[in-house]
Amino acid sequence: MRFASPEWIEAVLAALHRQPELPHALAGLGPDAGVVVERDGPAWPRDVAAWGRHAAGRVAEWRLLPDPDDLLELRPSYVFRAPYRAWRALLEGGDPVKAALSGAVRVEGDLEALVRRAEYRRVVDAALAAVPTEFP
Repeated sequence: MRFASPEWIEAVLAALHRQPELPHALAGLGPDAGVVVERDGPAWPRDVAAWGRHAAGRVAEWRLLPDPDDLLELRPSYVFRAPYRAWRALLEGGDPVKAALSGAVRVEGDLEALVRRAEYRRVVDAALAAVPTEFP
């Protein structure tokens, strides 16, 4: 499935919901988050943004946004921004801590809460590994 397509996001969320630790991973985090895949040359010519909200230990709602600036109106608890190349590197096994510390990925929100849940990275990794991803 093509990276960041609606079908790919649905498949990732389905795989995420199969992870028994998901409710624990989400506990204590803000209720919603946004992700922005920034344009990055001919392979990724425009910014793409998605927003999601969790409730009762699962992602209850999500949507692709027509414009990343729409995140300003939604005011999510977290926003993760990076160029396409950085997202691809992460999905191919790159270290998210290094990516954040180097500035390749920018995170807005309660970083302390995210750090406290670093052990749950495996929940997201397992969901992403379960979905075949095609990169442009």
